[in-house]
Amino acid sequence: MGSSGVCTGQEILTMKCTLALLLLGLVSTFSPAQSPTSRAQSPTSPAQSPGAAPLATATSPEFEAATIKPVKEPDPNRMNDRTNGRHFFTHNTTLRDLILMAYGVDRQQIAGGPTWIATDEYDVDAVAGEDVHFENDLQTMLQKLLADRFKLTFHREQRELSVYALVVAKGGPKLKLADPNGKPSSGCERLGVCTFKRDTLQHFARWMGFAVLDKPVQDKTGLAGEFDFTLQWTPDETQFAGMGIHVPPPVDNSNAPPGLFTAIEEQLGLRLEPQKIPSEVLVIDHAERPTEN
Repeated sequence: MGSSGVCTGQEILTMKCTLALLLLGLVSTFSPAQSPTSRAQSPTSPAQSPGAAPLATATSPEFEAATIKPVKEPDPNRMNDRTNGRHFFTHNTTLRDLILMAYGVDRQQIAGGPTWIATDEYDVDAVAGEDVHFENDLQTMLQKLLADRFKLTFHREQRELSVYALVVAKGGPKLKLADPNGKPSSGCERLGVCTFKRDTLQHFARWMGFAVLDKPVQDKTGLAGEFDFTLQWTPDETQFAGMGIHVPPPVDNSNAPPGLFTAIEEQLGLRLEPQKIPSEVLVIDHAERPTEN
């Protein structure tokens, strides 16, 4: 991160400077049974209306104080999400991105709502109370913040979505199991050169769907455990668009790495297959711009 405290240029690809990798960082701190993603996508209970209520309730943990300010000059390349003690900060962030963060869904799993939820950007500065387990409760606190300040309501529907399934290629996987004593560390040196240390294929697939491709990616490899690997490819103009990054046309270079789909098969022994599957979608019923404070 630059000295200004924001992500610009290639810095937007580092672990804590993108919404996608922030979400993965949150998920990786929990067991599968406790992961915020699993919790956010779980079906509603019989006592919970299938209509507009988020998962947070009146008795859920909430931020002690939160300031939300509209950004006068929106710029998605300056998005910056971080935590510091009991503080949570996010800058140049849309309501749609806040929903992604709060509910652990993909962009294609958000439908409806006014157009401004994907264009208006906000700076959010929130602090949790001392009795809150910050990492465990962050998503619930965000859900309650969106309901209270953006008046966000939605309902859930099952729809058929186009996705990519990450599967094992014909020749078998080419992955190295990670040293369990190694330090988890994932990020991109530059567009098309990304290294993953002690990362799972579930996290890798989710990152691909959030940050790189135009569709969600689901891990169907059946390969458990943590792996160390580097993926090098030549991005095209359809990739990284969800992160607000414009990829220039590739130059004519015979030594350039292959395209993404070929690179995943040749370097990882995996393959991306297009599929259509039923998936839960959050359909926005109502949202309001928050009053500045």
